[in-house]
Amino acid sequence: MPFDRGNRTYYVSDDRLRAFRALPAEEKLRWVEELAAFLRLAQPVESTATSEVKKVGQTT
Repeated sequence: MPFDRGNRTYYVSDDRLRAFRALPAEEKLRWVEELAAFLRLAQPVESTATSEVKKVGQTT
């Protein structure tokens, strides 16, 4: 069963949102860059076996 990317929720309190809003632009950008780096690391890695199956199934 594939993972539904739209089936996620995350709650952020009003206090946390106010704290983020109060940060200077440089700190907000740093936070966003760190989040993006984390998300890249957390992405599933395609296995070699999956790559091989795709290669075999491709028609060119």
